[in-house]
Amino acid sequence: MNPVSTPRAAFHEFIARHRRFLLTTHINPDGDGLGSETALALWLAQSGREARVLNDAVMPLNFTFLGRDVAYESYEPEVAERRFTEADAVIVLDTSNRQRVGRVAQHFDRHAIPIAVVDHHVSHAGFGQVNVIEPEKAATGEIIYDLIREGGGTITRTIAEALYVALMTDTGSFRYSNTDSHAHRMAAELLTHGLDPQRLHSDVHSHASAGRLRFFGEVLSALEMLEDGRLVVLEAAPEQFQRHGLVGADTDGLVDLPRTIGGVEVVALFSEVDPGKVKVSLRSTGRVSIDQVASRLGGGGHVHAAGVLLRGTRAEVRERVLPALGELVRAAVV
Repeated sequence: MNPVSTPRAAFHEFIARHRRFLLTTHINPDGDGLGSETALALWLAQSGREARVLNDAVMPLNFTFLGRDVAYESYEPEVAERRFTEADAVIVLDTSNRQRVGRVAQHFDRHAIPIAVVDHHVSHAGFGQVNVIEPEKAATGEIIYDLIREGGGTITRTIAEALYVALMTDTGSFRYSNTDSHAHRMAAELLTHGLDPQRLHSDVHSHASAGRLRFFGEVLSALEMLEDGRLVVLEAAPEQFQRHGLVGADTDGLVDLPRTIGGVEVVALFSEVDPGKVKVSLRSTGRVSIDQVASRLGGGGHVHAAGVLLRGTRAEVRERVLPALGELVRAAVV
């Protein structure tokens, strides 16, 4: 690669060198990861290239509409081996942390395949031969949008829909602090392709089961207020997931709800789907930067939204995380 080449220029060179791509994203995929995969796969197909999508997890129900024109596959060892054998390059979207790719990552070294990473999280430098990591962007979909336009691609209605979902979900429907003028300009341009934002919002957010709402109620009813009400702690136990027939992705949005409590600086959710494996989700209301707490433990994310998956009991994981959060909250007191 030309030493003065920018990451974006290097990415376009990466695309030009290969014909058959395998796309993947992080475990528990969200609207940004899935929307970015869809848009990128469709753009690659426009240019006569092949693109398949293989993720660690199955496609969440509320995003299945993104798979109308792109074939999504969930991880199975035999399927993964076949897809890696067929591909001559991999593009990882919406994470620059290899561990977050899940079981798909174990095939990277085995096949010695070229990798490009496109992400907007601040915590990692990337593990690809090419790394397009732009933390100032509200969503990975924003970067894909720019790359498609730079590469002379056509933003079709289907691509616009996928990119709008990516942007809408990672900005909290345009209400989070990462929503800037570029994000609004991008949304405005995408809407010119005949999108129905109300329908897309409904497609993504109107699939909650009664069990999921009861689960949210159970967890929220037991919330703890620490550090004089500035730190909120939530816990979700394996038996709660089992009782309501839920999986880890069903906690999406739960950690954000206590941020509306007056005086809260940080929210921590300790979610134990399977015994001995605890997903820690962290949110800040603005004054406290929590990404370094997650990154020191092997996770990552954004300044005000981060997470990590740790082994141990919830009590053990709390002991590893809460002291650091307490220090941050106390330091933020004016």
